[in-house]
Formats: sequence, C-alpha cells, structure tokens
Amino acid sequence: MKRHIKKAAKDKHPLISKLLKLKYRINSRLTRAAVDDKTWVMDLINDVRNSNITKLSSEDGTKCNAMWKHYEV
Repeated sequence: MKRHIKKAAKDKHPLISKLLKLKYRINSRLTRAAVDDKTWVMDLINDVRNSNITKLSSEDGTKCNAMWKHYEV
C-alpha cells in the first residue's frame, strides 16, 4: 500500500495555511509537549480567522519559528 501524505488545507489566507502546515507537522509527533503546542497553534489559528489578522506579533512569530525548528522532519 502507498503511504498517504497529508497536505495542508488550502485557505485563501496565507497565514492560516502556514499555521495549518505547522499543526500537521506537530501532529506527526504525539508527545505531551506536542499536544500543548498543537493547542496553542489551534488557538492562534482561531484568533487569526475570527479577527482577520494579517500579521503575527513578534512574540508569536518567534514561538512559531522555534516550533518549526523543533518539529523538523
């Protein structure tokens, strides 16, 4: 059987697309810390969707960049 690779959902908002890719990357590792990180990313996605945010704050951007490096495949 071929292994299916999950792709991020397509969204008109590029920031949400990037955050969804990060969420899928976190999903690939199911640890206690990953659950907390995934919850934080999901909250951030909901905030971006509900508030029409186009740019992350510097603190959020720094934390997202650290997670990208931490959950590198």
